[in-house]
Amino acid sequence: MKSKYLLATVAAVLLAACGSASDSSAPVESAASANEQFDAAVQGMATAYFSHVPEAATQLGVSEEVVPNTLRRMMDRSVSGNATRADEIEEALARLEAIDASVLSPDRRRSHAVLTILFEGMLAPSRVVDFGTTAGAWTMWYLPYPIVQNSGPTVDIPNFMNSQQPVASVEDAEAWLARLETVGDALDGALESYRHGVQQGAIPPGFIVEKSLGVVDAFIAPGAGQNPMYLSFVDRLGEAEVAGADEYAERALRIIDAEVLPAYQRIADYLGEIRGSAPHEAGLWRLPNGEALYAAMIRHMTDSTLTADEIHRIGLDEVARITAEMNKILRSEGYEEGTVGERIQQLNIDPRFLYPNDAEGREQLLSDVRAQVDGMYAELPNWFRKLPRHEVEVRAVPAFSQASAPIGYYNPPAPDGSRPGYYFINLRDTALHPSWTLPTLSYHEAVPGHHLDGATAMELESPSVVKALWSNTSGEGWALYAEQLAAEMGMYDDDPYGDLGRLQAELHRAVRLVTDTGMHAKKWSREEAIEYMVSVEGLDEATATSEIERYVVWPAQALGYKLGQLKILALRREARETLGDAFDIREFNQTVLEVASTPLPFIEATVRDWIAANR
Repeated sequence: MKSKYLLATVAAVLLAACGSASDSSAPVESAASANEQFDAAVQGMATAYFSHVPEAATQLGVSEEVVPNTLRRMMDRSVSGNATRADEIEEALARLEAIDASVLSPDRRRSHAVLTILFEGMLAPSRVVDFGTTAGAWTMWYLPYPIVQNSGPTVDIPNFMNSQQPVASVEDAEAWLARLETVGDALDGALESYRHGVQQGAIPPGFIVEKSLGVVDAFIAPGAGQNPMYLSFVDRLGEAEVAGADEYAERALRIIDAEVLPAYQRIADYLGEIRGSAPHEAGLWRLPNGEALYAAMIRHMTDSTLTADEIHRIGLDEVARITAEMNKILRSEGYEEGTVGERIQQLNIDPRFLYPNDAEGREQLLSDVRAQVDGMYAELPNWFRKLPRHEVEVRAVPAFSQASAPIGYYNPPAPDGSRPGYYFINLRDTALHPSWTLPTLSYHEAVPGHHLDGATAMELESPSVVKALWSNTSGEGWALYAEQLAAEMGMYDDDPYGDLGRLQAELHRAVRLVTDTGMHAKKWSREEAIEYMVSVEGLDEATATSEIERYVVWPAQALGYKLGQLKILALRREARETLGDAFDIREFNQTVLEVASTPLPFIEATVRDWIAANR
């Protein structure tokens, strides 16, 4: 998943959008006035956004001269904090609607369109319910439950402090400690929002409460001296040779012991109180105004007005198509008995494809993944006109979050090049990664998937909002398209099992369309969804359970992958049919890549402009 692709948010390069060159062909007065109005609006949006979501400013390297004190604060996750962010987005949208986009410069006109689509999607859920958290996950998403097992502040804050907050100087160390002192308040704010939701009837299912409690307990159990934030801080102080490192480490230890761990304990206490009364039903349908909320989440997460029933049908059709393709490969390799899912289960436990579940096996797995990434880099120039300079580094998921983290995810690089992109792979059990599945995961998370998208967005000349914003459906759709592109590049020509891994990954995204809509709209139980995933895909029950529980707490997010890929493929067919011999795959891929994080309607318009220009 891009998933932790974090950003590219409202803000991503909002400030850079101000000051783009105007279109001299427009009437001077009206264009100049509208352009100035838009630039002022964008400036205000950026300042407000970074002020309310300071973690985003840190992730994007926004100077504190632009927005003061962002390195020393955490986002306000309280009820009032959520309301303030929603109000700010409403105000931003109203400012955009007051501007005559038709007279803006081309760059501003595109930015205006993208922002409008994005803000409408972000606001859709909070317009129908009075609970949940706005910009609650990776500074972008609305989520119905503020504290869950795989995201939210109990997971995201330690990850942020360990990998995003800089520790390269005395000034950085002081800022790190200052921000650490605000973590307790941030956690208490999230707990307040959680209580508010429960009071409104938005209590998570009991199995989610249990898993969330397990994550919190695991964070508390080692104590301050073995806390992952403390250990990471000490290591980074040493690596940077920061003067007075011992004193800074001691201060961090005191803050974690006196403020951070007690805040985690308050969350644990409340989760323990409610777990016995939490319902078992998985879907949003049971929440107040739940049907409308799910429709709003579909709009928010997919940039579309498709209904749950329509998406469910698309999923079933794709499952049938992909299963038929997998059956052909399985039969050709001698796997003829049983359903496709049953035969995949055989492959999942075949010793030929399993790494030893020990330190040596984990190191070999990481080495193989790095080789796959390197091999793809060698092929990319034949399929893209320009490659980003930012590198990607393969890392293991931190131990404390392995139990709840996805099998793989990506974090983008720093715009200034001070931090590479990170492709994290979960090594809690090497059986999660049979060797025939690894190439596709690497192509999705690193290149030509999320890293190529994220790094390209960071490096485009004359950056604007449209080059840096993150659309779930477009971004994940691009990464799934990248998986198919790898096959077209010939990466599986001598590797039928690798190609089978690609198809299984695509099948997984089709199954998501079925199970997500099944639970949230058709009242499927958690168990029904797990059983469907296991039987159709051949996943082991533990992996399927983790996946299904992810969809429970991130409604509609998992729909984006397949819907986005299908749209990109449809646009490619349209371009190929229209342009004929003039169609250039390198230029098509580059055209989509440079707007791959923007909402689908904008990608569609961009590709059609490119088609028209190349007829």
